[in-house]
Amino acid sequence: MKRNKLPGIILLACCALFAGMQANAKGIEVRNGNIILDFSTKIASQTSAGTYTIKRSTGRFSEYQTIGSTSSTTFIDKKVKGNPHDYYYQITDKKGNLLASMAMDTEVFGDYVYIYSDTDRKVDVGNEINAIHEQMFGKEFSPNRYALLFKAGDYKEAGLLKVPFYVHLAGLGKTPFDVEVSNIHTPPHLSNGNGTCTFWRSAENLSVIGPETYDEEETFKWAVSQAAPIRRIYSQRVVRNQWENGWVSGGFTADCYFDAAAGSKNQQQWYTRNSFLNKGRGEFEEIKYNYCFQGVELGTEVDIKAYQNNWDKGGNVTFIPTTPIIREKPFLFIGDDGRYKVFRPALKHEHKGVSYSRTDMGEGEILDLLNEFYVVKPGVSAEYMNKQLVAGKHLLITPGMYELSEPLHVTRPNTIILGIGWATLIPGEKNSDTAILVEDVDGVTIASLMFDAHYTSNTLIQVGTEKTAQRHTQNPILLTDLFFRIGGFRPAKVYVDRAVELNSNDVIGDHFWIWRADHGVRGSVGWEINTTRNGLVVNGDHVTIYGLFNEHFQEYQTYWTGEHGRTYFYQCETPYDAPSQEYYMSENGTRAGYAAYKAADNVNTHEAFAFGIYDVLHNEIMIENSIEVPDKTGIRMYHMCNNTLSGGGAKGFNYILNGIGKSTYKTHHDYRAYIDEFIGKR
Repeated sequence: MKRNKLPGIILLACCALFAGMQANAKGIEVRNGNIILDFSTKIASQTSAGTYTIKRSTGRFSEYQTIGSTSSTTFIDKKVKGNPHDYYYQITDKKGNLLASMAMDTEVFGDYVYIYSDTDRKVDVGNEINAIHEQMFGKEFSPNRYALLFKAGDYKEAGLLKVPFYVHLAGLGKTPFDVEVSNIHTPPHLSNGNGTCTFWRSAENLSVIGPETYDEEETFKWAVSQAAPIRRIYSQRVVRNQWENGWVSGGFTADCYFDAAAGSKNQQQWYTRNSFLNKGRGEFEEIKYNYCFQGVELGTEVDIKAYQNNWDKGGNVTFIPTTPIIREKPFLFIGDDGRYKVFRPALKHEHKGVSYSRTDMGEGEILDLLNEFYVVKPGVSAEYMNKQLVAGKHLLITPGMYELSEPLHVTRPNTIILGIGWATLIPGEKNSDTAILVEDVDGVTIASLMFDAHYTSNTLIQVGTEKTAQRHTQNPILLTDLFFRIGGFRPAKVYVDRAVELNSNDVIGDHFWIWRADHGVRGSVGWEINTTRNGLVVNGDHVTIYGLFNEHFQEYQTYWTGEHGRTYFYQCETPYDAPSQEYYMSENGTRAGYAAYKAADNVNTHEAFAFGIYDVLHNEIMIENSIEVPDKTGIRMYHMCNNTLSGGGAKGFNYILNGIGKSTYKTHHDYRAYIDEFIGKR
């Protein structure tokens, strides 16, 4: 039967979201092969008394059968066969009224992780997911978060699934082919198909099955902007990255296998890594600024001319044959033994194509969730999480907003901190340091987390306390799908000195959106309200970053002092709200504006590809260069463009890079300037 209400949809009081207490005792557990239910807490507010009927099914929306009754608030299910996580329970009163629902899955993951089973009535699955969409539609700064997870099975009869803000849609199979859905859309809340604020949602590890057609309603319409990754997805349908003819500012695809075409017309930019594109972009024109394909394999029918580096001819395509070093993002799945696991993919060098096949999840390490992880739910304190880290546990952080009284401190090699359902970390009011501090150790993975600044802190994540000579060549630190927000959520002043600081060597960054908010709730944004110097500061050597989105910071947005750095794809906008030229000067007040990307003068070796840097300025501001790098033989920059979204006039970039390439200043709206390459000479 359907739930009477969805507990995750009800607006949570902030005091509950940000509570610092320990989680409640277990209400359901396995003991000696039996499942023991204690529903006393569940019905504490109910007036019912007498005999309780216990019903059981193999899914939340499956058929429930009566298995017993009890006059107490405990019950022992002695007829458990197979996997305890396959059982779901309902407790009803003598009139048949539903008093409580219980499951091992809910006990492990909490109330904001919805897990679907192949035995569920698919129409109910679709109805619930789309009800969440209706409740969350346009709620750009909601505190609610959800993970919607599918056990292996065929869910196509659930119909079209709509994915709103703060929803993470994922399969629990070993490969994407283990979970099938019919279609997925991401409707924009702005008018005229405008998807430029379609942020903070994700989909991974499932198949989208349906007809191959360009009919818009039949396409897999992942029409998103920043912080909305799709990973490890197989699609039979055409993948469309825009809504109608609307403007969009995406986007990120990795480890996906697309049988049909994938693309758009009006996406400003898109980064696709280590995927298979059987039909390439097909009929999509992709006429805008910056499209980068790295480690991508193409089908035999693809017009290879569409995937040639063409910036020397005024084009917008960067094609990089391989990815030099990468580890794909870890993910949650169910193993052959029915237990929840986390898969940590293997490190790859010069990688091309996807990491899996129909029958093989790929190379990597499998970790048992309940044995090797501590599962964090809202109400668990930072102090307790740190105790678990010291004890050698990894962390799986479930949906919620977590105000941290102290940084999560990673000191052990190979530690994993993995979020699901847009788990969000906030340095607390008395924590002026950071949300996560990673010591200079091998093999740490931080994945799928949002960071939100509500108060004052030095950083939001710091990797390595200082620059050292320690190398991590064989087992680098991985930071993947990390999204940072300074301002926008609450009406108060916030300050972060530098959002992301990387001091360790050999760090891999795979998809960041680092955002000083340009809009939000009333009183949450402004030049003197949400203040922050830098989005990303890289002091470590041999740091490689893929898919870097970094916007609106008040000084250098990306500032690189380390050697042998590499950036593959960069999207950046200027701060909209610099009040005047006087307020926006670099180099001790001698240079107009701040470069959006700067390698310090001491850097000797640096390489970068596929940059789209745009001016969006409310006031008359000139920025001398969008990019500043030393003119040395080890500096190589390829495919750099500027575009003005300021509306023309005395606004914009004077030059693209180091005084080279006359740019957008005193031009017109949507003017694009570019350079094919810069190779240092000294």
